[in-house]
Amino acid sequence: MITIATNEQYSLKVDITRNRAFLKINGFWRNKEDIPGYLQDWDEAIYKLSKGFTLLTDATEMTIHPRDVRDVHSKAQEKIIKVGVKKVAELHSENVSIMQLDGVSRESGMPKKNFNNKEEALKWLNV
Repeated sequence: MITIATNEQYSLKVDITRNRAFLKINGFWRNKEDIPGYLQDWDEAIYKLSKGFTLLTDATEMTIHPRDVRDVHSKAQEKIIKVGVKKVAELHSENVSIMQLDGVSRESGMPKKNFNNKEEALKWLNV
């Protein structure tokens, strides 16, 4: 497992053997200035992965984000889709985060499914 970034807002790791990225979103991101390296971190992660990679996003500790942060999520998803993500499993515990991330994913066309159990999410990604 290679750690791309770890900070108060998120962690991003890649497992090259599994061709999988792992994103954990922490708490509330006030604005895009809270996450200045987020898109560059995704560029680094994507560079290490191959087309057809999968992504596990842990949004269990995420709270709703403002519009400019939502735009950053959208740009990250565009990058991920462009390089050929196969599937995205999202872990949630709050309905608000589900609604917000589902909205961004619908707009970008992200191939994702929501879960509230990590083992089920990983099983789905492995198929």
